[in-house]
Amino acid sequence: MEQWNRFRLTLTDGNFSVIFGALETAYAFSRFLSLSTILQVDTANAQAASANIRLRWNYRPDSDLYVIYTARQKFASLAAVSPAQLYENRSVVKYTYSFRS
Repeated sequence: MEQWNRFRLTLTDGNFSVIFGALETAYAFSRFLSLSTILQVDTANAQAASANIRLRWNYRPDSDLYVIYTARQKFASLAAVSPAQLYENRSVVKYTYSFRS
């Protein structure tokens, strides 16, 4: 699934335009194991992009194991003059267990 949005704002100092786009994919290896990704771009900040990858394993009814990896660019300031650009990579593991079967 892809999604593109454009926002325009007319100001006294000039025009302001932002384009936001996302591309999302999902694949199920079986009904118990799936992989999904989302890639996003945002022109409000120069070269702003992010990726999120999620692996889900349903090892028993109502019980899941998620492994999530996120990579993105982050800006330290919203000031227009050379904001410091930081790179963020994050991994998360989430485990859920249902005591009812």
